[in-house]
Amino acid sequence: PILYLTHRFLLSLSKRKAQFSDISQPDSFQAVKLGDKVIISCFISNSERNRVWYKLTTERKLQLVASIDAMFNHIKFEKQFRHFSVISDHTSSHLIISTTASEDAGTYYCGVIKLQDVQFGEGTFLMIKGAKMISDFVIQEPKSQSVQSGDSVTLRCSVQFHQCDAEHISVTWLKNSDNSAPEMIYTSGDQNDSCQAGAATCVYELLMRNLSYEDAGVYHCVVSSCGQILLGNGTTITNRKTVLPGVTALILSNIIFGVVMLVLLWKLCKIHKKVAAGICINESPEDNQNADPVIYAAVTSAPRTTSCRSAPVKYDTERVVYSAVQYSQQD
Repeated sequence: PILYLTHRFLLSLSKRKAQFSDISQPDSFQAVKLGDKVIISCFISNSERNRVWYKLTTERKLQLVASIDAMFNHIKFEKQFRHFSVISDHTSSHLIISTTASEDAGTYYCGVIKLQDVQFGEGTFLMIKGAKMISDFVIQEPKSQSVQSGDSVTLRCSVQFHQCDAEHISVTWLKNSDNSAPEMIYTSGDQNDSCQAGAATCVYELLMRNLSYEDAGVYHCVVSSCGQILLGNGTTITNRKTVLPGVTALILSNIIFGVVMLVLLWKLCKIHKKVAAGICINESPEDNQNADPVIYAAVTSAPRTTSCRSAPVKYDTERVVYSAVQYSQQD
């Protein structure tokens, strides 16, 4: 029965056809301190009697936690989960860990067996906060990355080993975002990891291609090291805001319209100034008829005789001096 259920579980996860409508796990992510009690809730809308709890470890191991017969309230736990308990009734099946340990970290799935099919909830990722979950020995790069739809990005996780050899290390990735439930990402064995036996530092990479809006979030490097779970500082993936072509065209058209309006206003203002200046300079014929005539008399200076000799004087025949102005009014 265990092998059959495991096969059905893997099949449902690989095809992503597990039905979530009848099973609800409201807490997709829970974080508790080491040694604390935690309750992982599961609500079931039908009255199926056969139920199961599975754990997917950070080391990619699938483990059957408990099998439940709700009709007779019979619960069977596997050996390593004896500190677990289950409270089950017609509409719920809650998993309880009385005293959490570091190895309890992982994703827990609540399941219901229906004839030849198994339905699972969306899962609850349980993080155990030890003395220092985010370790200085686990360094992630880059700290943040802004991407557009269709871009690719490579996340790097450098792990420094001190008390545990590289052979006993496994690395997975945890995605946490506001728009979706936490998700564990398991990389394949053909990744571009730089790690050799006896090495002091190993570099693990996660290549993400053809990114979309749903890929935004914080990605933590989860290192399982000799029974301990350590997390990197995280890499934040954000969506770069792009301007749609229609919006760009609208902005450009508004700018062009504004420039044309300024040019037209400038021309209208210039024409108005010219018209105002012409009115001030030009007089009408009626004003010319009513104007009083002014007569100017031109006076030139003639040379005078003198008894004393002096330096010759030059006369400027081009200069005219008006000595008097006569005003006469005509009838």
